[in-house]
Amino acid sequence: MLNYDSDCELCKIFSNSNRLKILLSLRNKSLTVTEIIKATNLPQSVVSQHLNMMRLRKILETDKQGSFIYYKIAYPEIMDALDIMRNVKKKIGD
Repeated sequence: MLNYDSDCELCKIFSNSNRLKILLSLRNKSLTVTEIIKATNLPQSVVSQHLNMMRLRKILETDKQGSFIYYKIAYPEIMDALDIMRNVKKKIGD
């Protein structure tokens, strides 16, 4: 059975430009919070808030290495989906 509310909740995660910046920074590698801040030019509080939200919703995973916590995209298909949406956007115009 389809759960439209759940589908909408997932889409909301990707409807925030700060979260998209974070996801794009994590496209090819795991990064620490400090590295994500540098890659996105977002304030630490904003990055931390969005990382926590995406981790709780299982979009991101963490890997602790010594005193560092690395964030990575839990499912590579997420980037495939974002690429598809961006390609559709190009076709329909901006």
